[in-house]
Amino acid sequence: MTAKKLSFRRFGRTVLRITMFMLGCGVAIAQGATPDLSGMWLVQDPGSGSFEDWYNNVPKPDLLPAIVKQNEEARKAAEAGNVFHNLNDHTNCAEGGNLTLMMASSPPLNIVQSRDEILLGAESNRARFIYTDGRSHPDIKSPQYHATGFGHSIGHWEGDTLVVETVGFPNRMCGGREPYLGAPGGGRALPTTHLTERFRMSDGGNKLTVTFTWEDPSVYRKPHSYAYLFKKLPGAHPFENNDDLRDPEYQKRLTTSVAEPAQK
Repeated sequence: MTAKKLSFRRFGRTVLRITMFMLGCGVAIAQGATPDLSGMWLVQDPGSGSFEDWYNNVPKPDLLPAIVKQNEEARKAAEAGNVFHNLNDHTNCAEGGNLTLMMASSPPLNIVQSRDEILLGAESNRARFIYTDGRSHPDIKSPQYHATGFGHSIGHWEGDTLVVETVGFPNRMCGGREPYLGAPGGGRALPTTHLTERFRMSDGGNKLTVTFTWEDPSVYRKPHSYAYLFKKLPGAHPFENNDDLRDPEYQKRLTTSVAEPAQK
């Protein structure tokens, strides 16, 4: 075999190796591509017919006795008509956002994903942000930290799963049914609470499962986990409204019935 033919064969093998390496990189890139959660997603209620029943239709959390007692007292107060709800009381409480209700509510969840953050939008001008730019949580004990019912969420990708860590919930909420931010099953979201969510799509991107794990030694004996299933609404668009807590007319609608009672 001539040196010219040998050189050509070596060149051919080198080209083949380079081509296979590039194809392998392409497959790795395709497999490792970040999923896009963007779209309108509707939580799947198994047909309870009652939001409270649906909201608490999760595995029973192992709560501390003090929390069980608070829940029982709250239940009795509600049955007696003594529900905490004062829109004018803004003493040492947080306004804005309610992560637990937002993720469980019937209106579609509008997810908009970018490189550095993910927006979760819902009705009543509420928006939750998940930061994916590598930042850490702020000092939630600092006077500069302003707690809301959404807490502070940062996320990262583990393969095809978005893992979100949320801390910094408020100690007290303004104008709620109870003075604290409740969690499904009778739990709480407090300044000491740590929430982990795992977002994962399936069925060709048509289904989204969000698994929640709540941890707080002042509330739970052990971590409490459950999951919600969402289905994508192809071609759907978010509904816009002008509800604003600063609008006196909106405040009035919150405290009055939509339909006038029957007149005798």
